Amino acid sequence: MPLTEDLQLFLMENTKHVNTENIRDLIENTKQSIENPDKFLSENKEVIDRYLAYRQSEEYKNSPIYKIQTILKVFNNTSGYYDVFIPAMKKLSVSYSEYCMQIELANEKLLLHYPEINKLNNCFNQ
Repeated sequence: MPLTEDLQLFLMENTKHVNTENIRDLIENTKQSIENPDKFLSENKEVIDRYLAYRQSEEYKNSPIYKIQTILKVFNNTSGYYDVFIPAMKKLSVSYSEYCMQIELANEKLLLHYPEINKLNNCFNQ
């Protein structure tokens, strides 16, 4: 991906504290949230509301992370990630296909609670 030097530095600075334990926790939390999306949505309503408000703010739209997400979205759309790679992975891996189905179901529930997400320019939607 073509990231400018300032965006590369931003990524390096903001991920230097990430370690294996953090990644394991993230994976476990993600797993729990997609296995029981209703529970996740009810327990995290305030955080989700604040996050959605931030995503609509000028502060976010002028942030390095917004720029990185935009670049990533364009890259994924033009590189074949969504229309070639993901379908191939689903065919190659039953567990990945099942994981994608869980994510899709969780996303449907998220959109039922927060339909405004469809209006956001974000990485969750193609």
